[in-house]
Amino acid sequence: MFRAAAAWLCLAASTAVGAEQIVWQIGKPDRNWRELAIAGNYPAFLAQFGAKPLVFEVGKSDAAKDWPFIHPGPVDAWAGSRVHPRTIRFELPQPPRGPFTLRIDLADTQGAMPPVVSISLGGRTGTFPLPPGGGDASLGNPAAGKPHTIELKLPPIAFVQGRNEIVLACDEGSWLQYDAVTLLNDPDAKMPEPEVKSLAIVPTPFYVRRDGKVRRAVDVTATFNAPVGDLQLRVEAGGETTDVPVRQLPQFGAVSQEILLPDVPGPLDVKVTATVGARSKSALAQVKPQKKWKVFVAPSAHTDVGYTDIQPKCAERHNENVDKAVELCGQFPDFRWNLEVGWQLENYLQARKGPQLDAFLRFARAGKIGVQALYCNILTGLCSPEEACRLMVLGHRASRQHGFRYSSAMISDVPTQEASLPMLLANSGIRYFSSGINNTRAFTFTQLYDKCPAWWQGPDGSRVLMMWVPGYAHASGWGMDSSIQRIRGPMLDTIRRLESRPDYPCDAIFLHGAYGDNQAINPKLAEVVRQWNDRYEFPKIILSRNDEFFEYVEKGFGDRLPTFRGSGGTYWEDGAGSSARETTLVRNAHESVANGEKLLTLARRIDPAIGYPAGAIDSAWRNCLLYDEHTWGAYCSIDQPESEFTKSQWKIKAQFAVDADRGGKAVCDQGVRALASLVRTDGRSLLVVNPTSWPRTDILRVILPEGTTIAEPGVATCESTHGTYVLVRDVPACGYRVLKLQSGGTRPAPQPVEGAVIESNHYRVAFDPATGAVASILDKRAGRELVDPKAPYRLNQYLYVAGGKGTRIVESGPDAKLTVSIQQKATLRRMKLGELGEMMVVETAAPMTPKIANVVIVWNDVKRIDLANHVNKSQTYEKEAVYFAFPFAAQKPTFRYEIPAGIVCANSDMLPGACLDWFTVQHFVEIEGADATITWATPDAPLVCFQDINRGKWQTQLPLVNGHVYAYVMYNYWFTNYLAGQGGDFAFRFAITSQPRPDRVASARFGWDASNPLLASVVDANPQGRLAAPAAGLVSITEPNVFLVGARPAAEGNAFTFRLWELTGRPTTAHVRLTSIPARKATACNLVEEPRGPLEIAADGTIAVPIRASGLAAVCVE
Repeated sequence: MFRAAAAWLCLAASTAVGAEQIVWQIGKPDRNWRELAIAGNYPAFLAQFGAKPLVFEVGKSDAAKDWPFIHPGPVDAWAGSRVHPRTIRFELPQPPRGPFTLRIDLADTQGAMPPVVSISLGGRTGTFPLPPGGGDASLGNPAAGKPHTIELKLPPIAFVQGRNEIVLACDEGSWLQYDAVTLLNDPDAKMPEPEVKSLAIVPTPFYVRRDGKVRRAVDVTATFNAPVGDLQLRVEAGGETTDVPVRQLPQFGAVSQEILLPDVPGPLDVKVTATVGARSKSALAQVKPQKKWKVFVAPSAHTDVGYTDIQPKCAERHNENVDKAVELCGQFPDFRWNLEVGWQLENYLQARKGPQLDAFLRFARAGKIGVQALYCNILTGLCSPEEACRLMVLGHRASRQHGFRYSSAMISDVPTQEASLPMLLANSGIRYFSSGINNTRAFTFTQLYDKCPAWWQGPDGSRVLMMWVPGYAHASGWGMDSSIQRIRGPMLDTIRRLESRPDYPCDAIFLHGAYGDNQAINPKLAEVVRQWNDRYEFPKIILSRNDEFFEYVEKGFGDRLPTFRGSGGTYWEDGAGSSARETTLVRNAHESVANGEKLLTLARRIDPAIGYPAGAIDSAWRNCLLYDEHTWGAYCSIDQPESEFTKSQWKIKAQFAVDADRGGKAVCDQGVRALASLVRTDGRSLLVVNPTSWPRTDILRVILPEGTTIAEPGVATCESTHGTYVLVRDVPACGYRVLKLQSGGTRPAPQPVEGAVIESNHYRVAFDPATGAVASILDKRAGRELVDPKAPYRLNQYLYVAGGKGTRIVESGPDAKLTVSIQQKATLRRMKLGELGEMMVVETAAPMTPKIANVVIVWNDVKRIDLANHVNKSQTYEKEAVYFAFPFAAQKPTFRYEIPAGIVCANSDMLPGACLDWFTVQHFVEIEGADATITWATPDAPLVCFQDINRGKWQTQLPLVNGHVYAYVMYNYWFTNYLAGQGGDFAFRFAITSQPRPDRVASARFGWDASNPLLASVVDANPQGRLAAPAAGLVSITEPNVFLVGARPAAEGNAFTFRLWELTGRPTTAHVRLTSIPARKATACNLVEEPRGPLEIAADGTIAVPIRASGLAAVCVE
């Protein structure tokens, strides 16, 4: 390849174009960039060409390897948001004679923010503003571009005999795409006489106050056929004639001059005449009235909890930013700053004391520093319902304690959020939300940029005023900490784009953030913005809190904005699959912390002397939040997985999971023991606790004391490897049942039997003897087969998927060629579990997986199939993924799945461009077919694919033609941040049931039951207990479509709060009764306990709680 390119260059040097000779040429001028480096693969630019300045040596370098087809500008976040100069180095063997022509043929320029190109040669620099091109479609298809040519006549004195260099750069704006770059020379010709080649009058949105009057600015741009001396402009407009001399012209390039015109209410005819020497050229234009724009800039620094440095150093960087913001607030009356997330606030309040902290609090109370509501840049799809309800707790608590404004939230970097977020925000007192999006591995979520501002409506009809914007360091990207000249280009481009939108009613622009990942404030930001506002009356740059733009837009334009409803999907939540073990720990901690907190709260209501470990509970939730936060590890986690930098960050991140798990188990155990201390027993007993808000008959797995058995008649039990299975009937909602224990007796043990089929009263499950996967599930009562016999894989089949490096499944490149392997050589052991049911144990192996153990159980008295898969996997840094297949038999089904405090229909509830290649599930997926509905629960692994495994298609449409579900349990497709590989022992539980028709209540209960098994505690005699045996419930909710999500002591007083969720889409009045101590007073409140009004309490203590359809309700009870 190198030799061919070099030979072609030599040949080109002898080719004539008219009288001109080609000196050298890079590429071929054919309106195509296929022969250039990284052709069509723009995301590869930063990794391959971003580390050092690019130098192309004519005759040595290879255009196919060394000259990227794309040249990014400083607004391109995917290329590091900086200028990337590239140098062409070449030799002239003879003294230069005659004029040279530099011709740059472009395949396209970015459509909204085209670049300003600088060309430097021999100590001289010229600039060339480029026109808007075809835009993003040409990134993969050069035919979609709008070609443009820069042609520059250069005198021979611009060159020297020997080495020469030409430097090209996109100094402003976005990218361009090269077709070819050619240098020509005619040694026998003379330089032409200079004259104006083109003259353009371009109206701008800029207004300047001059001599007490506001005047309209236009840009007059002139290009020349050769270097010129002085240029004289004459402007005639509105009865005024003004001569404008232009001095200090560049040696080459275009000249752009700002001209001020009268500000009139109607159209204004303008004539400009440009004169060079004795030659003149004129241009006419009509300047139409222009909006007087306001640019609201909500400056902040993006918070990565790690990534750029070890986590404690990142925290201190943001502390230093707050220190600098406080200093700037004191120096510049109009300066504003935002703390992007509550984590910044939490760290600052802990790290700073005395006058430094006092100054911050003073400016925050004065509204000069905005404190945003969300605790961190959360991956919303990973949050449990109760965790999601706590996202704003810290921000609200601080606002009440210190007097901050509390009305807006922001997320940066994370591209998409779940459909319930607007409901959670609105129900926490937040009215405004901005999302600064990184479209890395979220390529399709771009369609809403040109629809904002907009209302985003939650499942219950509540809404927030919303901005989805590309990027999150807009102020620095616009050059606001550089110079006012840098600001003009991005501002012009943005205003032109907004003016082209017929649906944009506003005269305001929103910029999200100022600085990127853990970057320091540049104090020039305040000074440059002041300089801009001193020069320009409009557009006025307003450094603001995040909420100020939204308040302005809502007041003036709120009733003219569109409304959207639905889920953006969960593009970045897939990273949780890179650390499956830790993800499982946190997923289980969500349930254990919530259950323990609920039980402790209810127990304390009966006995206030019971301790409530507020610090331990807050710490457990904090660890859950920090694990579900979007920063997994170091920026070099994939390229340098064994570096100390990578390992030290992962150690801290993994510890969040370990501490969440440990803390959750401790809180849950304390809650069970607190309840047990209140129950009256007359001998040693087993207290079985139901943490859910509906009565249950279920299987308990418990480790009984040595030498004891259940003394209750009719209670079926069976031993297992990890304890005793016990069928416990009729455990009341949020309640308990006491089972008496006895010394002695026998515990039935599993009995081995022959066969590859297990059977219960509900299901017949047949296994493939070769692989151990499930070949058939028959719902015996319905006579319905649940497994698709035409599917490529069997049910619960282990899939090891290899390949994908350098393909679209990672980020860009060709389609992925994946190799899918399944388990082989299975050993099956069928066991009867006495009266309880039957179990099949399957042992097998697969590539990179030396041991797989599957346990499948069917129960006689519970309509459920339990599957527990234990995997020992070898670690590798090669690209891979692991799935368990669940090909359910359903044609053209409807898929519903649970999100945090919501249920999404994958068929209809996805926003345009949402992630469809995978989904993130809380407790269950419901697959509705024509004649049956199957519910699938996944307690440990959140990620699923519908229809097929992830093949890197980045789908914008997902035809749901079959009932196939793939548990996407492990993978390492990311190129940064997440783990490069994982190995060791893993466990993944699943559960399956079926019913004749869809039933959200039944499906949700099934999913919650699978993640919240019955709890138990062995207790001694307690004759003084306040609660009677054998069973009682502490909470009763009459309406089955309403769930109790969580409970905790109120922030103030001796009351407690509980949260309810309506999940069927019906407005409901829930009737809630606290059976032990009835309520004296109940107040409706929001999720952060702001009161909304009294609730009615019946004579028996039942509280009537109105809940919106699919909504949340919170109640404070005394």
